[in-house]
Amino acid sequence: MTKTATITISHCWEDYFKRHDEGLGTTYERFILHNYFSSLKDCYNIQTVLEAPSFGMTGVSGINSLWWASQGAKVTIVDQSTTRLAAIEKAWQETGLPAVFVFQPPNSAELPFADGAFDLAWNFAALWHVKDGEKYLSELSRVAKKALFVCVPNKQNVCWVLRPHNSEEYELKHINTDWILSCLTPRGWRLKETGFFDVPPWPDIAMKKENMLKMVGLGGLAKSMETKQTNGGLCILDYFSGKAPEMGKNILKYGYLEDSPNWLKKRWGHHRYLALEKA
Repeated sequence: MTKTATITISHCWEDYFKRHDEGLGTTYERFILHNYFSSLKDCYNIQTVLEAPSFGMTGVSGINSLWWASQGAKVTIVDQSTTRLAAIEKAWQETGLPAVFVFQPPNSAELPFADGAFDLAWNFAALWHVKDGEKYLSELSRVAKKALFVCVPNKQNVCWVLRPHNSEEYELKHINTDWILSCLTPRGWRLKETGFFDVPPWPDIAMKKENMLKMVGLGGLAKSMETKQTNGGLCILDYFSGKAPEMGKNILKYGYLEDSPNWLKKRWGHHRYLALEKA
């Protein structure tokens, strides 16, 4: 497997803004995230949210916090590229949902916010794009008042070895959950919950999931999803803009493994999460 086959978003993020075609896999994990957001909201009465850094997920960057805005929370998005940040802001404008967009210099880990400025600080598959991970976690710790929510790729997934990741591109230490906890617990945070999630019926491999469904004999489901797409592609932006109100219900039909035993999710789940609260 070549380097370009395994490392994609760092080199092709602009393509997703040109054509909102994220595919089933990315769309699925976005909707699954909403379940965890809902739990955090209920537990901590989250009113202000910081997503930093926002870059890391395959697909349209910077839109994972749309759910929070749809629930009335005040959202701030941080990105380390002025070009990408402008594209993110434009994508949000298409949904009519508000957010504040803040540029952070690419070599800086400092966040330009006051201590305890946000009820929640969080990110998804983003820490391994940050050079100074410990400093960045320190900053997230400083600006968060109630909770931290960190999601990382699941290195214990059976397909992890099939997707080698170049250490020159990724800071692999930064997705080690023990290391993350070692940075946050001395700063007054305790682990509330951890687990594996994003457990769809398809494996975590670099292939469009509609094609994967066809390969395993679920072509009917794949075709059904394809016919529901707008703009020629499947993207959660259509859900939040009101163009595809049934998208969530259709996508979550694939979520029947999310409540599986932990041993299964540990080997099949695509991501792992850490939910922390003030000690």
